[in-house]
Amino acid sequence: MTQNTRSQSGNSSLKQAQQKRHARIIRVSAYSVAMVLALLLVNSALPPLLADQSDRAVIDAPITLLTSPIAGEVTSIVGAAGQRLQPNTLVARVENARVDRSTLITLEGKVNELQSALHAANQKKASDDAYVAALDAEIRQQVAQTTTRLQGQITEARARVAASDASGKERKAIVERQQSLASRDVVSTSLLRPAEQQYAAAQFDKEAETAKLNQIIAQLDAVQKGIFVGDNLNGLSVLAQKRRDVAFDAQRWEIEESQLAASIAGQQTLLRAEGKRLDELAEAELRVNDGGFILNVGAAPGRHVNAGDSLATLVDCDRAFVVAIFSYRQAQELSVGTPVRIYDPARNAAQSGRVTEILPKTNDKNDQQYAVPFPQTERREMYVLATIDNAAGPPSVKDEQTNPQVTNPCSVGQWVTVSRKNSWLPSASIAWNAVTHRVTHVADKLVPAVATILPGSASAKGRQRSGDANSGHGA
Repeated sequence: MTQNTRSQSGNSSLKQAQQKRHARIIRVSAYSVAMVLALLLVNSALPPLLADQSDRAVIDAPITLLTSPIAGEVTSIVGAAGQRLQPNTLVARVENARVDRSTLITLEGKVNELQSALHAANQKKASDDAYVAALDAEIRQQVAQTTTRLQGQITEARARVAASDASGKERKAIVERQQSLASRDVVSTSLLRPAEQQYAAAQFDKEAETAKLNQIIAQLDAVQKGIFVGDNLNGLSVLAQKRRDVAFDAQRWEIEESQLAASIAGQQTLLRAEGKRLDELAEAELRVNDGGFILNVGAAPGRHVNAGDSLATLVDCDRAFVVAIFSYRQAQELSVGTPVRIYDPARNAAQSGRVTEILPKTNDKNDQQYAVPFPQTERREMYVLATIDNAAGPPSVKDEQTNPQVTNPCSVGQWVTVSRKNSWLPSASIAWNAVTHRVTHVADKLVPAVATILPGSASAKGRQRSGDANSGHGA
């Protein structure tokens, strides 16, 4: 009886101690929860303005769109998402069998027409040149004959001038003799007048013959210079005028020939350009200039595409960066060059980086240059762009062969956490995640302990039964 009383008192004291311990745990838990809630309330108001961390950050990289330059059907396309492409690699080939060649045909007809006109102009110019050459030969022959004839006439005219001079001297001697006889009254003065008139006539005849001689000499000089004036040179004048007309006509054909040649050169340039354009429209090959990784493929063999349609998207892993959202009040603290810490929860790894740019906002045109659009910002927020130092580069060829299922080697689109070095104020979401993780971890440890302490639990009943059995056995 005494032993049973002692066991009952021991069990009651044990239960009281357990109840006090349980109440203390509940009180501590309540205080902890209240403190956490208070911290969360404060943290929900301050971090948007003063937080040094941001989990609204995503890994991004610039992309290159491979677009079809022509409309047609895709005959072949190489590569899949995540595949590495070396520089100058052929990615796709597009062919178009329905190219409009009406402009090319028109240009070819124009070139043929101009070439025919040029050939005709060449023939006409050659004909005029031959005619001019024939006229020159004929004019030379007639000029030679006319020169010979005029030289004979000059000789004859000089002889007549000399005869007139001799006749005048003879008349002068007769007049002087008659004057001498008349002065001596040998003959009558009536005989002197006819002699003087004959002498005057001889002088006039000499002057006339001299004028004819000078005229013939001037005509010969004009003929030698190519000037044909006079009734006796009418034939040569006609030939010279004909020669000038034909020469002018030949010059006109030469000018037209030059114009046609220039037109043909211009039309042939257009023809070559049109032919090159049609060749480019008939078939096009897309090659990668700098290499990269295929982010996605937007076409398949046999598909019809239009000019400008995207066939594939390449991402440049070497230029990957992180886009984070911070309050505008942190602009001075996160200036360009500030070191930051980048935590990747998917790999549970942290890397260092540096701020490279701060953007107040973005637009759709800017987002099209990158693999992932920038996250949406709220009022009084800004974008902070940071590079990743010692970043894990793209997988090697060996890794690609061993793990061909990797489609995102640059971790593009992966959400990360960016924090300033030596930061102390986390964001609300980061703090909430940390508290949730801690509470879950503590709860996982407290559940077994509480289960052993609570009086209604199975373990407590088991211990009570064992105690009763031991007490009965002892009795």
